[in-house]
Amino acid sequence: MSDAAPPTSALLLWLPTLATAFTAGTVTQLARQLAAPGTLRLRTTVALAVAAGIAALSVVALLAVTLPAQTSPALLLAAACVTGWSGPGILARLGSVVERRLGLPGATQPFDPPADQP
Repeated sequence: MSDAAPPTSALLLWLPTLATAFTAGTVTQLARQLAAPGTLRLRTTVALAVAAGIAALSVVALLAVTLPAQTSPALLLAAACVTGWSGPGILARLGSVVERRLGLPGATQPFDPPADQP
């Protein structure tokens, strides 16, 4: 018999960590948006905050499987906050790296960085 836990129970064990990462990324981006000068549009602000939360969750999930098992949860929380501050553009960068590795043609996405940036 295998010692591996079923995927659903393994996911349930990670649920608090992933929920915390999503919340940290969302709140961090929301704070950044609220601190920015000028008027805010509700829909854009919420979209950027949720997308930053998803980016933070993705980065923490990738770090969790890459780093050693005894990695401090504080490191994962810090990574979620940094990713949340950076915003959803990290998803576009990660996506383009994965597409290149798989040999797929890249497609422009809503949160892609402008073409004039490296």
